[in-house]
Amino acid sequence: MHNPLQPSAQSAPVAEPGDEDLCIISLCATEGVGPASIAMLRRAAQDRGMSVRAAMALPVAELEADVGLSPPAARAVAGITAPLAAARALLARLRRVGIRAVTAGGPDYPERLMACLGLQAPPALFLAGEPALLGRPSLAIVGSRRPSRTAAEAAWLLARQQAAAGTAIVSGGAHGIDAAGHAGAASSGGTVVVPALGLTRFHWPLPGGSGMPEGRWCAVGQFPPQSGWRAAQALMRNRTIVALSDAVVAFEPRDSGGTWHSSVTALRMRKPLFLVAAARDGAKGRGLLCLVRQGAVALDPRRMPDAPALARLIAEYRPPACADQLALFDEVES
Repeated sequence: MHNPLQPSAQSAPVAEPGDEDLCIISLCATEGVGPASIAMLRRAAQDRGMSVRAAMALPVAELEADVGLSPPAARAVAGITAPLAAARALLARLRRVGIRAVTAGGPDYPERLMACLGLQAPPALFLAGEPALLGRPSLAIVGSRRPSRTAAEAAWLLARQQAAAGTAIVSGGAHGIDAAGHAGAASSGGTVVVPALGLTRFHWPLPGGSGMPEGRWCAVGQFPPQSGWRAAQALMRNRTIVALSDAVVAFEPRDSGGTWHSSVTALRMRKPLFLVAAARDGAKGRGLLCLVRQGAVALDPRRMPDAPALARLIAEYRPPACADQLALFDEVES
């Protein structure tokens, strides 16, 4: 296994997970098994008075008919023939590249994920870097992969100022606005990256190719460590970014796509949402207008608020009264 994250220090030793946590880790590391399937397995195990390990060993037909798993998920679960050994072997491989796993309810698992996402929260996370950053006040910076120069500079400045004030900047590790936010935050305070693929396949979007930003960072993986990029995972990642954050600043959102999805998710979660757009024509103009009408607050990219000013804006923000109507603006992201 290669090491795309290149951690600067080894993680502190952690206690060996119990059998149930090992089963959860093995499930979360399996392609085709998501949070909903794991919740069904856990509920079936509880109802039957059995362990999760025993529930995983049920016949495929029973996993489908009685537990409620989809046929692909049932087959994937049945394919895990030795979950404890598989999880231990995976954890050993991950430790060698500076990644460790935490399960929901554990000391390094961010409580805000469970509070915001409930059963949709990842049952386990794969973490690299400094998990303590997940306990800080946090701000999501998301936006276009092809931003205007003005927007990219504004994102970098905002991230740098907020991180210097003790706020962790959360973003998705993509090129464009995400990269500007990570770069501005890492050297001045700290940044959290939530990629839409497995951590062992993730590379920081830095000039010149792969590498690691200078400064403090934490990488949060919610998908199998060797999983490739998928559109559905990008949407799940967007939801996680918003859930991990106290507020969201979206740069130049179009009226569809990933930034749009993150923005609508923020409104639904009643998180303060701010928009920054230097380019206001076409799809970006339509996205800005629609989101402002739904409750977002527009900021001037040439006069970005400093940390105290943004704190006041967040404190004064009032979420939209009818967040349920945001379903009218759903889009399928490409």
